Amino acid sequence: MPISDQDDFDLIRNYQRGVEQAFTDLFLKYYPLVYKIFIMKGIPQAEAEDLTTEIFIKLIEALKTYRFEKPFQHYLKRVVRNRIFDYYRQKKLEWLPLDLQQRIPIPINEADQFDLEQIIDHCLQKIKSLIRRAIILSWLEGYKRRQIAELLNLPIGSVHSNLERGKSQFRNCIQENLQ
Repeated sequence: MPISDQDDFDLIRNYQRGVEQAFTDLFLKYYPLVYKIFIMKGIPQAEAEDLTTEIFIKLIEALKTYRFEKPFQHYLKRVVRNRIFDYYRQKKLEWLPLDLQQRIPIPINEADQFDLEQIIDHCLQKIKSLIRRAIILSWLEGYKRRQIAELLNLPIGSVHSNLERGKSQFRNCIQENLQ
């Protein structure tokens, strides 16, 4: 087990024994990471701060029954990811990454790059919401199909067909707009 994971487990055990400083140490260690994830997912700064605080408030109770099955950072990222989905579901917004240009590196000049970003955004918007979420989780976030099925609460076969359908729709749309 990596040292960092063991340190986290020790802090959690100490917190479970009533050492409040242990929670403070976890908070100080992971607050910047949680906040950064919210910002990277397009959540405005004030709301990202509120959501980050909300996560740690919930952790106050959740850590009392933490089971030490997986590294704490994995657990925390799953909690954050679920909260992001809830946030967008509550806002009835469609989730899109902020930095498509960084994730799809194509050597072109600045004017063409702006056009390409608009085309990509347009093509992603044309794809149905559920399919688009699966595509973004797979292509841009690097999740495996089984993980996507878990996150979207879908059978693995549906995820597979959504990704294939979305890939075809996206490719056709890009081709149409680049001609």
